[in-house]
Amino acid sequence: MDSVKLLYVGVSQENLKRFFPLYIRGEFLKDIYTEDELVETVIRQNINVLMVDVFAGKFTLSLLEKLKNHIKLINCLYQSIDSLVDLKDAEACGIKVRKLPDNIYCDEVAEFAITQLLCACKNTILFNNSMKDKNWDQAVNTNLSIRGKTIGVVGFGNIGRHVVKLCENWGMNILVTRKHLNVNQNIPNVTFVDFDHITQQSDFIIFAVPLNNATFQMLNMKHINKMEKKPIIVNVSRGNIVDEDAIDNALRSGKIYRYCTDVFSQEPVNSDHSFLSSDKTILSPHVAWATEDTLKKTYDVWFDQTYV
Repeated sequence: MDSVKLLYVGVSQENLKRFFPLYIRGEFLKDIYTEDELVETVIRQNINVLMVDVFAGKFTLSLLEKLKNHIKLINCLYQSIDSLVDLKDAEACGIKVRKLPDNIYCDEVAEFAITQLLCACKNTILFNNSMKDKNWDQAVNTNLSIRGKTIGVVGFGNIGRHVVKLCENWGMNILVTRKHLNVNQNIPNVTFVDFDHITQQSDFIIFAVPLNNATFQMLNMKHINKMEKKPIIVNVSRGNIVDEDAIDNALRSGKIYRYCTDVFSQEPVNSDHSFLSSDKTILSPHVAWATEDTLKKTYDVWFDQTYV
């Protein structure tokens, strides 16, 4: 591309300034914007490349047609873009779409998911806060044992496979559900089951699936009402994989023990979101992938793709 003019959409300017200031090579769209404001900025600033991280909506055919003849490339800081854009629609509008390699930080996301699970089981955050409030209270809460429990992993891509690998030596019963249950089921230490079985029988559930029409709010009140246990749920997929209102109700009623999430249906999360005031949630601002190693590697790949 002869002349590249970048617009960062949903990208943390503070992150780039702090860690990789050399990568600040374009304009930043404000945090909260409308579709019309995005299009107007593209036209006014003569933008031809969108550098997309957090994107609240979808690049619909209508939006792509508005960007047609202006945007040449949508470069996504995503591994999965199924829920973000229809590639055929983009191609019809003359817009290329690129994403990150599938395995660029899957290990780190899986490690983060397990960390959240351990924090929820062992109540490390609660004990830490109690101690820093000058309390020596050994009865402030109890721990949960992991050995002998059942963990359900939803999704068996790069992240799901690494989650299973990390759990293999902990003496847990490992259940996995994936899109094609009849493919290569002979995997040691893993039992493949359907999603209903996962939700009904698991003590812990980790979501590691892409967001698409089939997975949108795949965990909802219908499944929660059928749960036979009070699970800890960890979400490192996308916020809309679950029905957040249903999760909130289940936390309040005790149907779910803890909800640990790195992702939300709207990002940045609203300050009045019910999860922020709950003592049964463990939250992080979509940073599961971001280690010192992966930040550099990810931004290098992202920007190399811009200039191909």
